[in-house]
Amino acid sequence: MERVLAVVVIAACVALTVAFLACLRGIAELRLRLTGKGIDPASQLIIGRKLPDSLVGLIPDATRDALVVFMSATCGTCHGLAAELDRLQGRQVVACVEGQQTAELVALLPPEIAVIQGERAKAVDADLPMAMWPTAILQRDGFIVAVGQGSSADSAEALEVLWAQRPEFAEEAQA
Repeated sequence: MERVLAVVVIAACVALTVAFLACLRGIAELRLRLTGKGIDPASQLIIGRKLPDSLVGLIPDATRDALVVFMSATCGTCHGLAAELDRLQGRQVVACVEGQQTAELVALLPPEIAVIQGERAKAVDADLPMAMWPTAILQRDGFIVAVGQGSSADSAEALEVLWAQRPEFAEEAQA
């Protein structure tokens, strides 16, 4: 009886140890994702970072503030966001649409939005890969001013919040 009890206790200790180590690994992976450590620094979306020329050259007027919204043709949330982008009238918005079957998503975008797709989108993705869709970057003069990913970029309302993070220059404040 004592041997059976000892075996059960040892088995329980081993199982708890394995579970504990799995939890530690999960926490470590989560910390890496949240801090960006362990990820190629060139792909991090850091405020103040210069955007790659492959993207800046596709923004109609990169000297003006612009929201660059990265979407995937396979992302259901992106389709909902595309249908809401007409609420951002008066702002420069560029949609970079990833994927092979992009026609349906592009058809949902308002006509005034500049669209990057196909080979140009692949070139942008090679220089600035996205880990999550939708992702939105607020840019000014080719530099990242603010970033929203996932729920921080999944609606026109969320993009309005991102737009409000634009810093004002002295000339703008006086106008």
